[in-house]
Amino acid sequence: MTTLAEVAESRSQLFQLLALGFTHPVEAFHRVLVDDSYRQALVSAASVSRCPINFSHRETDDFAEFESDFILLFQMGRRGKPLVSLNAADHADIASERGRPEVLLEYSGWYRHFGLRANQEGETNELPDHLVCQLEFLAWLAHLEAGAGDEPEMQQGYQRAQRDFLKRHLQAFLESLVTSFQQRASGEGHEPLYRSLAALSLELTDCMLEQFDTALAESDRSGNGGDVQQIAAVNLWG
Repeated sequence: MTTLAEVAESRSQLFQLLALGFTHPVEAFHRVLVDDSYRQALVSAASVSRCPINFSHRETDDFAEFESDFILLFQMGRRGKPLVSLNAADHADIASERGRPEVLLEYSGWYRHFGLRANQEGETNELPDHLVCQLEFLAWLAHLEAGAGDEPEMQQGYQRAQRDFLKRHLQAFLESLVTSFQQRASGEGHEPLYRSLAALSLELTDCMLEQFDTALAESDRSGNGGDVQQIAAVNLWG
């Protein structure tokens, strides 16, 4: 039977592909949407990760329209505010009990704990609660899990970190994001693509959580649980 660690690199690729889908579009990404290779890559990575999906979308050839719809949905909206925010702290059901600064600090704490920091260069300078940052963080953890070699405790430590981040942060955010699409963005341009990607991300999150819970429960019963504190102390940059 294939273990979680054996499919970790495919899981990392899957998180990267989902992150790419919510990044400000460029023409190269639009081309792989139009020729269907992006969808095929998603389906393939999900299948290898033991989370088979049914995802279908074909994009039109008009990149300018595609980009303007992204800006309308996630940046400018109708009155200078996004119709749907890709930042977790903008969602009232997430930030209702804690202020925005506390939410951002919690995300930053996760990244810093694993030796990462927000990108401060170039045009992409997302806040730490941005969906793309969260997906890329999980891709990094899965990549580290894949590189842990024959060290079960290291592998399980990275698996626990992924499970805890999914449970504490990404799952709730995706649930709120899907609801926002349903309530605020119906019929807005290319919204069906992003609505589908958000729903797909939530579906995959649920599948991965079930995998992590099952595998780590078995590990706990056998007394071989990884030490996430020990994992976090490793110099992740090599």
